[in-house]
Amino acid sequence: MAAPFAEFAGNKRLLWIASEWVRYADKLAEWAMERLVNRRDVWSQYTLKDGKIGVVMLPIVERRKMGTDMVTLNKLHRHFSGRSPAHLIGLHSISDHSTAKWFAIDVDLHDESVPGSDEIAAANFNAALEWAERLREQGIDAMLMDSNGVGGYHVWVLLDKEYPLADVYDFSDAIRSEWQDLNLPRKPEQFPPKRIVGPDDLPYTLRTPGRHHTRHHYTRLWNFDAVAGEPEWLEGGDAIEAMMAAKPSKLPKVRRTKEKKTEYKPSTPRKTKTEPTRRRVCVDLDGVLAKYDKWKGVDHFGKPIDGALEFMQKLAKFSEITIFTSRCAQDVLEGSRITPGQLRIKVIEWLEKHDFPYTDVYIGQGKPRAAAFIDDRAVHCNPQRDKNAFDEALAQAKALVRKPHGIPAVESVPKK
Repeated sequence: MAAPFAEFAGNKRLLWIASEWVRYADKLAEWAMERLVNRRDVWSQYTLKDGKIGVVMLPIVERRKMGTDMVTLNKLHRHFSGRSPAHLIGLHSISDHSTAKWFAIDVDLHDESVPGSDEIAAANFNAALEWAERLREQGIDAMLMDSNGVGGYHVWVLLDKEYPLADVYDFSDAIRSEWQDLNLPRKPEQFPPKRIVGPDDLPYTLRTPGRHHTRHHYTRLWNFDAVAGEPEWLEGGDAIEAMMAAKPSKLPKVRRTKEKKTEYKPSTPRKTKTEPTRRRVCVDLDGVLAKYDKWKGVDHFGKPIDGALEFMQKLAKFSEITIFTSRCAQDVLEGSRITPGQLRIKVIEWLEKHDFPYTDVYIGQGKPRAAAFIDDRAVHCNPQRDKNAFDEALAQAKALVRKPHGIPAVESVPKK
């Protein structure tokens, strides 16, 4: 097997840039898991066979519902290290519950040998820069990325939370609406690429920043704050630092003169026989999967409980598992130096360290929709079916209230 980056041999500048992406791979993986991963159960994977590079959607259909093949921190680390084109991945811009936490405009040029490519590349850059600057004037920390080094550009915006798919699509669609006035030869692609998706619809992904799959190129970022003598394009560690420092922005409200009615059209022909959609089951962490022995901080986890792994493996065969833990609640984290997104990464690390199957870790507001909740402190109450339900629920609640739980409402921060 050839040594990593053997194709860059003799190009000291490119080897340095590659080493920078390797050096930052751990931090980039955590950042991407928090900011870029909308869904972990599917992704696009670049392949290398007989010297030819392709791309496939993974996992394969037969394994997609098992909950064992996921976008993991290790997979993201491998992507950002970029030691082979076959390690690179693309991420979906739409979650499995029709939300998005980023959007992007893809002004691309795949073939620089086409007639007039110089003019196309210049128009692409001017349009991308115009849109990025307009967004920044609105207080949105838009990033302008040089995606392939020959005239392809991405305008990428991180959002401060998950927003409804239709709102994100409408806002990003409005940005690119003036593409003809900016002399672009075609309407650029946008992510998310659809306003409405069905349960089995998987629109195409966007390549994650980093190494290009076919060109000797790494993502560069436009330096909006450049002064005389500084480079206009940031590369290597400077580009990575700027990307991870981008401030997630609030999505402005879109004014609609008339509500759009978009008929759902699946990306691929639907099969006559489809596998039933698996329902979500929310599973608590402490006391169900991890041993709990008094509160020792939001980022301290106990060891796995005997039998928990086998239980989760069986549960994953017929349901999608969401980890739902009070650790990620705003009132628990208030006053803490750790954010819900950062804590989510730590929960994910614990789950993956011990090989637990799961689909997601919930950090949203309120109670997620689910077919069932599995919790060591849950009280079952169904008065529509059981006339004694209220009395039994009261008895269970009294027992739990009298039993000290140990999790404080606020984790105090030591004074300096």
